[in-house]
Amino acid sequence: MFNVTYRLSNSTRRKAYKTEVGALRAIWKWLVKNKSNHFKLAILYSPSLEPREFTDDSQLPFEQKQANDADFYSTQQWKELRYRAFKQYQNKCACCGATPETGAVLHVDHIKPRSKYPELALCLDNLQILCEICNIGKLNHDQTKWRT
Repeated sequence: MFNVTYRLSNSTRRKAYKTEVGALRAIWKWLVKNKSNHFKLAILYSPSLEPREFTDDSQLPFEQKQANDADFYSTQQWKELRYRAFKQYQNKCACCGATPETGAVLHVDHIKPRSKYPELALCLDNLQILCEICNIGKLNHDQTKWRT
């Protein structure tokens, strides 16, 4: 169990997290949200490490979400990774089996969505091929890994 104490100039609260990554992500989001507050401190208590203090989001391994999806999807990194995903995971929907030959439009889907897991945005293991219908139905609520 990983515990975090959040302190602002006029308040303190504590919260427990199951994983260190979850705790660090929550700290990052809290620091970004409270960026304008001059006194802010998050302290992470880990079972096997000394407490770690964070006062700025730049101390964590996460980045601000890109301005919009068009920026991300137009990067060379994404285009190359998308190509690799199609090569590795085939040219068919991992959920329903639809293909371009059956009229399907295929998407490369983030199993764990970029909005919640920005650190996995360019991770091949977090991608799968879904047809447009399955991908739109999934939204960012379902994290089912359909591919085998």
